[in-house]
Amino acid sequence: MWWILQIVGCVGVTSGIASLRHFGVGITSWVIYSGIAMSISYFAFQKSYSLAPNFVLPWFVGQTALNVLGLLVGLALFKDTITPQQWVGIALSIIGGYLLIK
Repeated sequence: MWWILQIVGCVGVTSGIASLRHFGVGITSWVIYSGIAMSISYFAFQKSYSLAPNFVLPWFVGQTALNVLGLLVGLALFKDTITPQQWVGIALSIIGGYLLIK
């Protein structure tokens, strides 16, 4: 359960950062980012860390989720180019996150 909450929190952070990148720095982007952070991410992260057996597990799973979600948002919305070294890093993040949850 804790890792699902961690991923939900990371989805909130990723969508907030994507709105900042899409709208630029301004009132609209900060309102969207703050609303997402206050309504989704803070609750999910707080509950995730309280349910997890230790601090390190949700921290690493959160880093993995942010890596993967950032890659997907960058590719889908902003047409970013990804280097082979970044693909290796993403693959290692996914493997490490899976091994920690397992």
